[in-house]
Amino acid sequence: MSTSTDEDRYPAVEELPALVQKVLDDPDTTDSVADHVRWVYRTIQKALEREDYKERYGTSVRELLGPGATALCELTDNGELRLRGYKNNPKCVTTSQRRRSSILRRLAREAGVPSGAISYPKPPRKPTMPAWARSQLHNGLKAQVEKQPSDPGLARMLVVVGLVLDAVPRTGELCTCGIADLAPDLSWVKIIRNPQAVTSNLHLTEVWPVSPITQAALENWLPIRAQLIAGLQGSKNALLVSHGHGAYRRGTPLGRKGLIESYVAQVGELKGAVTGGGGKGWELPEGLEQLRLGVQEQHRNYAAEQAAGVKIPHWGPAVVLNPLLPEEGEKKKTMAAMAKVAQAVDAFHTARASAGDETDPTVLRARRTLREATRALWARAGHTTTLKLLHQAKLTNDDLPAAGYKAPLLDALERA
Repeated sequence: MSTSTDEDRYPAVEELPALVQKVLDDPDTTDSVADHVRWVYRTIQKALEREDYKERYGTSVRELLGPGATALCELTDNGELRLRGYKNNPKCVTTSQRRRSSILRRLAREAGVPSGAISYPKPPRKPTMPAWARSQLHNGLKAQVEKQPSDPGLARMLVVVGLVLDAVPRTGELCTCGIADLAPDLSWVKIIRNPQAVTSNLHLTEVWPVSPITQAALENWLPIRAQLIAGLQGSKNALLVSHGHGAYRRGTPLGRKGLIESYVAQVGELKGAVTGGGGKGWELPEGLEQLRLGVQEQHRNYAAEQAAGVKIPHWGPAVVLNPLLPEEGEKKKTMAAMAKVAQAVDAFHTARASAGDETDPTVLRARRTLREATRALWARAGHTTTLKLLHQAKLTNDDLPAAGYKAPLLDALERA
């Protein structure tokens, strides 16, 4: 508890909480930045517990956020103010160092005083995968998926790798991906983009084609996921759930930290198993973000080749749903998709009645048209609307596979 004498001698200690609160109340301060501000505030408080630091820099905000910020950076770099008690010193510039300096500069700017925070250089980006490694990665993924692994961690990791190769999602975007974001036939996936430094809650939704390898990985994972969430109370919507490893409760949605930890562990085990079995090591990056950056680099090169006039197949989202587009235009597209589904169901019934054989080319074409129409409607309206319309159009539950609906997905949707 501070005294009136402390207030006179160390006015910065008394003024700091109000300054921090001012930054927290700023509408431009995101939840993530707010967490970092509180973290830096606790670090400053820990430094002020040292009498020598308090005597020297607590005399004014100018001193505290000027030379005091320099001293704070040096103390944390030496591991003297680690809030979690870590003793090892960083061997290179870390994200935490850059983040701390950024917050210190923000506080100084808000106080209208010069900042003494050390400016750390941006660390060099880890090298991404060479082209030959990406080719091997696809082959390795295919070989592992074909084994239909029953180990939950491995089965889930193969889904994660497949989705990153297909749609280049960030870790957070993968964690928010749910069962409802899978197309009826698992051939498309919805990715709600959440790019860094975007404060709006309105995010672009991209619907990406899913490769046959990833579809197979999903078909293998969904029954395993069903076992993991059995008996779980609450939401059962998440696609990626925990298999009960470590501190993560079985069946609960996997968060960013859990996903990253699981990926690193599975990569290590898989590389060891492949190499130990006499096979060549699988060229899978050790970090999930490194994998994403490698695929993203490939995607950019692909787009550049297309722009240059090279005739190569399209690689990109099949549908883009932008919440900022006029609502009326999106409604028209959805209504058109609903009409096509109704027509496709009628055509399917007609073809089946006239042909009398499920293998008849007319029936097969009608099934393909129905499957494509159903998938297009799901992309815009979701499963609830799509299934309701299919039933209204007199398509029975037994005939839902004709519309592309996979049994494991229907089971997952029912549980959710």
